[in-house]
This record gives sequence, C-alpha cells and structure tokens, in this order.
Amino acid sequence: MAHIMLDIETLGTKPGCIIRSIGACVFAPGGSIPLGNTFYANVDRASCEAFGLVADPETEKWWEQQSEAAKAALTIDPRPLDDVLLDFEDWWRKNRGVEVWCHGATFDAPIVEAAYAAAFGGSKAPWDFWNVRCCRTVLALGNRRPDKYLDGDKHNALSDAKAQAMAVAATLRHGIKA
Repeated sequence: MAHIMLDIETLGTKPGCIIRSIGACVFAPGGSIPLGNTFYANVDRASCEAFGLVADPETEKWWEQQSEAAKAALTIDPRPLDDVLLDFEDWWRKNRGVEVWCHGATFDAPIVEAAYAAAFGGSKAPWDFWNVRCCRTVLALGNRRPDKYLDGDKHNALSDAKAQAMAVAATLRHGIKA
C-alpha cells in the first residue's frame, strides 16, 4: 500500500476548474525513508476547456502575481487533460497507490476527481473517497509548514508535493502535539 502526496496547480479553487499541472510523489508518513517515485505533467488549457472545465478570473489574477519561474514551468510540454489523467492513473497503479494526501482535503483531490468525471464521462479518480488524507491538518497539529522543505519553485506541483510529503513525514516522525 502506498501513500501518495498529490498537488495540482489550477485556474480556480473549486471542482470543475482548469488544471494546469499535476505533481505527485510516493512517501512514507512518519518514516525516514526518502521520497519514492514521482509524477509530473503539465496540462493543456484548451483541452480542459474542451471538457467543460473553467477558469476563475480571480485565480488568473493571482497567477499574474506569481514568480516567472512558476508561470514558465506551466508552459513546458503541456498535454491533453485526458492523456495526463490516464498517465497519472497508470503511475498510481504501478506504485500501488491507496491513500492520497493533499494540502487540504477539499482542494486537490476533489478537483482531480471532477476532472476525471469531465474527461471520462463520470469515471472516478483511482482512489476511494475514504482514502483521502489532509496534510494541512497534520502539519497544523505539528506546527509545521511545508515551505521549510521546499527544494524548487513554489507553485510547482511536484516541488510542492515533495515539500508537503517531507513535512508530513517529519511531523509524524516527531509526534503531534494536539
């Protein structure tokens, strides 16, 4: 059974918004084992729009204020949404993914679930709803922030996923002070 940290970059904050990139890594909560296999792909905006996903103007304004490196990273080899989702699902299965962790259980997982439904006529994401985990809760209880573990650009889905995974592992390794 694998724990997968998922992070996405989007043009919205609700299910049904455009996804710009998906990043994920295998990790061991509470373990000192290095991070495992990773996944990263940029998504073509037009393909999201073709499946009925939409952009939020406020999120687009927010992106204008982000670093040039973060914005430029999203333009490298963008691929159609359905291809990215199929590749992610294949990666998930090869890595024996079971639990998906997100920095907020109401953001990444539900948005990706909505993208699967839009792209594949109601098909669901590769995880079961009861296996969604919230790293934001764990980090708040341990008084940690993932920024301390960031090795790369902020708002890069893979860099953020790795930082979140390392922060959760460190928090659980050192105990929660609830």
